[in-house]
Amino acid sequence: MPVRRKRLTRWLVITGTTAVLAVGGWWAFQVSAAFDGTLGVPCDRAAKFVRAAELPTGTHDRKCTTGQWMSISYELDFRAPREEAEAWLRASYPDTELSRKYCSTADACADPRPKSVSERDEEGRPLADAVRVELDDEDGGVAHVRISGWTI
Repeated sequence: MPVRRKRLTRWLVITGTTAVLAVGGWWAFQVSAAFDGTLGVPCDRAAKFVRAAELPTGTHDRKCTTGQWMSISYELDFRAPREEAEAWLRASYPDTELSRKYCSTADACADPRPKSVSERDEEGRPLADAVRVELDDEDGGVAHVRISGWTI
């Protein structure tokens, strides 16, 4: 086998192996993140899953994640002007009232109950069967909102 052909073969083997290892590592990371609930997703998709309206105007510090082990879960974490956040929560969950009772880590919380469970969106993806809303007051009229939703 000529030297040039050996070099080409060696280069192809090394490049192919590196590509397979890189793709395998990326895939393993994605699977791990999905299992522990740290896989980032678009916030509009997370809001749809927890049966909420589009996020209020003025939101910032958005972080939306998903996970799946025994059930599917999504979490939204963002900050917004207090009035906007409260109006958004009322529009998203009109039958739910925030309360300061029974909140272990938040200033106010609620457990909105979906009207029906095991429901799916128009694309066939499941929607949350249970939702937890937590709201903290911060300086400057800002609300820190955390919403968790999961299937049962």
